[in-house]
Amino acid sequence: MASSRTRLDVDVRREQLLDAGVALFARRSWEEVSIDGIAAACGVSRGLLYHYFKGKREFYVACVERAVQRLHEEIEPDLSLPPTAQLLTGLRRHFAGIEQQADAHQLLLGVAAADEEVAAIVARDREAFAERVLAGMPGAGAGSPLARATARAWIGSVEAATREFIDNREVTAEQLVAVLAESLVSALLAAARLDPSIEVPEGIVRAAGGGVVDAIVATWPEGPPDDDCLAP
Repeated sequence: MASSRTRLDVDVRREQLLDAGVALFARRSWEEVSIDGIAAACGVSRGLLYHYFKGKREFYVACVERAVQRLHEEIEPDLSLPPTAQLLTGLRRHFAGIEQQADAHQLLLGVAAADEEVAAIVARDREAFAERVLAGMPGAGAGSPLARATARAWIGSVEAATREFIDNREVTAEQLVAVLAESLVSALLAAARLDPSIEVPEGIVRAAGGGVVDAIVATWPEGPPDDDCLAP
């Protein structure tokens, strides 16, 4: 029993250090913070920090992984809901969680693309997110390269909307949820028109209608402009 309690204490203390690190690295890059500065921010001695982590770099990477874990817990889908309800609920939880998980969001948004190790962690998180998106859309064609590319592109728009919501509150979370939800459905419908392996329920197709861009082009009296007309 004592050994189990000791193990629990060790795990809890490690998570406490990581949460403090997430808050620190959300505001400052890991390169500009010394190990002494990290220890001070975590409220521990330098020696105790080295007891849990080999050095500053290992601690930073673990903080990135901790931020990913926290955001996963935030938007875990409710599989008992219909697919569209899953989408809306997940997006609402995402934006509601920005208040509670602001540090985790800021840390991941600030990861440098040139830092291959941590960028790979974020890339794996995006890929897992794409898998959840496709799994939640019936007949979305999880094996289709176009469906996967569409999901990845949409995740990029979620990240941009997240940054906008953090930096500028002139747009409400519910407005962003509505736009993002409709954009995903529209994007997958467009992909399905190009790739027959992507099956979309007939009810959704009827509700959404045909391609919006094609419908607009069809209204042009002279037809679409030539490529030469589009050149600068």
